[in-house]
Amino acid sequence: MSLQTIQSKFESVFDLVSIIPTKTYVDAAKSLNKGLPDLDYETLVVLAYAYPKRTIASSKTHLVPSFYTFGEDYHRAMKKRIKAICDDLGYKTSYGVDNHPLDERLMASLSGIGFLGKNQLIISQTYGSYIFLAYVLIDHPYEDLHQVTIDNHCGTCRQCIDACPTNALSELGYDMEKCMSFYNQEKIPLSTKQMKDNYALFGCDICQLVCPKNLGKGKIVHQAFELNGNEKVAIEDIFNLTKKAFNQKYHYPAYMWKGKTLLMRNAAMMMYQQKNADYLDLLEASLEQFDMPWYQKTLNTVINALKK
Repeated sequence: MSLQTIQSKFESVFDLVSIIPTKTYVDAAKSLNKGLPDLDYETLVVLAYAYPKRTIASSKTHLVPSFYTFGEDYHRAMKKRIKAICDDLGYKTSYGVDNHPLDERLMASLSGIGFLGKNQLIISQTYGSYIFLAYVLIDHPYEDLHQVTIDNHCGTCRQCIDACPTNALSELGYDMEKCMSFYNQEKIPLSTKQMKDNYALFGCDICQLVCPKNLGKGKIVHQAFELNGNEKVAIEDIFNLTKKAFNQKYHYPAYMWKGKTLLMRNAAMMMYQQKNADYLDLLEASLEQFDMPWYQKTLNTVINALKK
């Protein structure tokens, strides 16, 4: 199958497609001392799928995660579209979306999909940072593949750095453990400062919302990412529904990949910030059901604060 045919197949589904030699990525990853599994595939396809910017506020009864989780879980949406194409290629392939040991952002910058911004996100000229990334490895070599040089960068802009409430961003780089989107997805006990800084049920959008490169972007709405009712999450559902019932009601959302207990911990964190004591009974009941130290410690901090 010709390179042009493969490019066209992926372009018929995805918003940005770039194909480079796998060796380009392997050499760059090794130079950066990144761990690498065996990649016995000659060709690397880097994909981007745009998603829309939509902001919805939380309330004392319903909490809202980052808007990248709205609609269908992007892992599922992209994987099934990739699989449909790969099944038709006639070559051995391997692919990944987000949860894998390879560095998608490095792939994206090497292939010309976009550049790595100071907010640690890939920023494309067409879609800004409102893109999901994926890759496909193909066990077939092609000629005339090369690394793409991107003439774009953040320059002296530091709006994301100045807007970050936890000071996770700086001109020197990124402190992952300070990042709200990192710690609200980790199964760890949270400090009162972390809870005060946090504003979302899951993830964070601040560095995208303030980025000048995103002005006028975030308008593409693929069918997979149309609003489906998983945007505003009822606090009562978080604590009362089983995982299966929750997934069915909220359409198997992307924010459930870490489990419902983490969502419960985050709901308690937001109640702490809101000084919302309306659901103390649910918080206390959950302590009897879930004995993980990271959950117990955070919940006790929240409950004690709300009772004062």
